[in-house]
Amino acid sequence: TDNSYGITYYQTLELTLQVNQGILDERKTSEYARVVLALSALGKDARDVAGFDLVAPLLDYNQVVWQGVNGPIFALLALDSGNYGDNAIRNSYLDYLLGQQLADGGWALAGNKADPDTTAMALQALAKYQNRDEIKAAIEQGLACLSTMQNSDAGFSGWQEANSESVSQVIIALGELGIDIDDSRFVKGGRTMADALLSFYEQGQGFRHASTDTETDLMSSEQAFCALVS
Repeated sequence: TDNSYGITYYQTLELTLQVNQGILDERKTSEYARVVLALSALGKDARDVAGFDLVAPLLDYNQVVWQGVNGPIFALLALDSGNYGDNAIRNSYLDYLLGQQLADGGWALAGNKADPDTTAMALQALAKYQNRDEIKAAIEQGLACLSTMQNSDAGFSGWQEANSESVSQVIIALGELGIDIDDSRFVKGGRTMADALLSFYEQGQGFRHASTDTETDLMSSEQAFCALVS
């Protein structure tokens, strides 16, 4: 198949790293995690891109958790995507995420009330470790929280607005956990999350962020595509 997009991406990344002396972001390690995930998808080794090790920042526990739950979530996903790092750093991030689980069973970027996107992404990061009893229990609590948060049309609202990205992230989480889309906990009003997600689709153009939007959105479309694939 034609992988010209991947080739162009990799060449652009090499140039960017050379210009910026290997630095993608001074503080946020999630920027490295996103790139590592992309490189894993391309079958590339993220430990040597134009001579720079893009995995190393993800092994710095203090810097990763500085970012809050987003840091460990993306670090785990990235490390697992290419089997990078060791069990010790993974266990540290897992312990951190378990410690950040809220009373309602979910996770949030801030505050004491779970949001669907962060909860879903935390479940994605924990999914590969669900054979551990304490993690399995945390996952079940997270799923119960998401089911409670789900709207009557099977969709989800983030930041007080029903949107496609929130639905996409929960679909991806269920896919990682091996849970069917028609699981009874996530069927509302006879609709599945797939029905909810497709309600944002504009034929031949992509996905809208909110149902009231008149135009499709690149990030919404990217996340929806990941959800459909999952």
